[in-house]
Amino acid sequence: MKTIMIVDDEARQVKALSAIIRRLRPDYRTLEATDVKSAWELLTSEPVNAVLTDIRMPDEDGLTLAERIANQKPHIRTVLISGYGQFDYAQKAIEHRVIEYLIKPIGLADIERVIAKLEALFAQDNKHHALNKERFWHEIITDPLTDRKRQLIEHYAPSSGSGLAIVFELSGLSDGDRMAALKGNWTAESEALGHCETFQEVAGYRMASLVWLNPILAAKPSDTVTKISRILERVRADGFEDVSAGVSRVSPDFRLVVKEAYDEALLALRHRFYASEDAVFWRSDVQAFAERGITSAKEIAEPLAAAIKASERPRALDLVNAFFEPREVSPYPDPELIRDEVGHMVWQLLHSLQSLLPAHSPDWDHALLRKQFRHYRDYRELRLRFKEFVLRLLELAEKTQLDKNGLLILRCQHYLQQHYMEDISLESVAAMFHFNASYFSNLFKQRTGRNFSEYLLDLRINKAKLMLERSDEKIALISERSGFRTATYFNKMFKRETGISPKTFRQMHGGGAAK
Repeated sequence: MKTIMIVDDEARQVKALSAIIRRLRPDYRTLEATDVKSAWELLTSEPVNAVLTDIRMPDEDGLTLAERIANQKPHIRTVLISGYGQFDYAQKAIEHRVIEYLIKPIGLADIERVIAKLEALFAQDNKHHALNKERFWHEIITDPLTDRKRQLIEHYAPSSGSGLAIVFELSGLSDGDRMAALKGNWTAESEALGHCETFQEVAGYRMASLVWLNPILAAKPSDTVTKISRILERVRADGFEDVSAGVSRVSPDFRLVVKEAYDEALLALRHRFYASEDAVFWRSDVQAFAERGITSAKEIAEPLAAAIKASERPRALDLVNAFFEPREVSPYPDPELIRDEVGHMVWQLLHSLQSLLPAHSPDWDHALLRKQFRHYRDYRELRLRFKEFVLRLLELAEKTQLDKNGLLILRCQHYLQQHYMEDISLESVAAMFHFNASYFSNLFKQRTGRNFSEYLLDLRINKAKLMLERSDEKIALISERSGFRTATYFNKMFKRETGISPKTFRQMHGGGAAK
C-alpha cells in the first residue's frame, strides 16, 4: 500500500485532493497537513511514498519542505502545487528533486497524470531497491560481517530472533526465468515460516533464503523441520521436482551469524553429490567433508595405466573400485576434491596411453574430457562415466594387443617398468626383443609417441618423484635407484624436466628431509 501526503494551508483543498486520490486509488492511504511543521512531524512518524505540497504557506513554504525531504528522506517523491502560472521556482525545484508541478485549480486529469507518473517511479524504485537488497544480502553471505552491515541488516530484516538459512539448487534447466519462478513460488509458500529474505546468487544457479522464524516455530524445532519439509514438497510438486535444498541449524540470534548459517546450508546442500535421490539436506544430519587421507588418484593412475596397457580388464576395474569405494563412506571427501582427482587420473591415463589413442581425435581431447567429468553433478554418475572411460581405453588396448608389433612394444614397456634402474640402452633392449636398433627406434616412437630415450628418462624421473615423496632416502641414493649414472646428472635431468631441483620438489611435496 502506498501513502501520499497532501500539504496545503487551505484545509478544504487538502480534503478535496485527498478524496480524489482515494477515489482513483482505493488501496492508497492519504495523510493531511496544513503547514510544514505538522507535515514534517507526520513524515518522521509515518511511512510516506510521495508528498503533494503547496508552495506558498504561512511561516515555512513548500520549497523548504521539499528541500528538507530531498536532504533527509530522498526516497520520498515530491510534487509542488502553486496558484500561479509562472513558475518562478524552477531552479530550486530541480535542486530539490521535485518531479512535477501542478497549477491550481487542479483537475481530475492532473491528478491522474501525477499518480501515473508516481507509480512509474514507484515501480522503478522498487526494482532498484530489490536489486540493492539482493546485492547487500550477497555481500553478507560472502564477506565478514562489519558494524555497518550489521546496522543495515536491522534496516532490511528483524533486529533479533532465531533463524536459519536455506540454499536451493536446480539440477535441471536453471535459466533466469525458471529461477525467478522458483523464487516467487518459495516466497509465497514461506510466509508461514516468518520473515524471509530470498535472493539469487551472483553465479545464477543457486538461490538463498534467510529465514527469521516466527516465535511459535522458533520454540519448536521439530515443527520447523516438518513445516519446511512440507513447503518444499509443495514447491517440488508445482513444477520444481528437480530442486534440492540445504538447511542450516537454527541459530538463536540469527542476524549475527547469517554468513555462518549460509555456509552451513551450502555444506548440507553439497552432500547432494553423494545422495542425489534426496531433496532436502539438513546440516544437523551431515558431517563436514573429510580431509585427504585415502588412496590418492596419483597412486591409482600408474598401475591402472599399466593394467589397461596389458589388457588386464579385471585388474583395471578392481583399481577403479579401489579409488571410488573408500569415498562412499561418511565423512565424505569434498566433491571438488573428487572431481580434481578424477581429472588428474584422466590426464595421467591419456598421457600414459598416448600410443593407444587415435591421432587428433576429439573423443580423447583432455580439455573436453576434463570439462565433461566436472559437469557430472553427482557421485554415482561420475563413477559410472569414469568406468565407461576406462572400458573404452581397455577396448583400444585389446585392439592393439592384436597387433604383433604393438604387443612387443607393450612387452618392452613392461620390461622398462621393471628394469628402469638398470643400465639400459636402446641397442640392448632392441637386441632383447630381436629388433634392428634403427627399426626398433622408429617403431617405439610410432607406438608410444616418444623416442626411447625420452620415454626411459620420463619413467625414471617419475619413479624418482615417488621416492622423493615417500621416503627419507638420500637424493644421491634415489638417483642411483632411479637408474641415473651420477647424482649430478640426475639433478641436471630432473631440473630440466620439472623446472625445479629434487631437493625443492621434496620440500614442496612434503617428503622427507632433503639430504
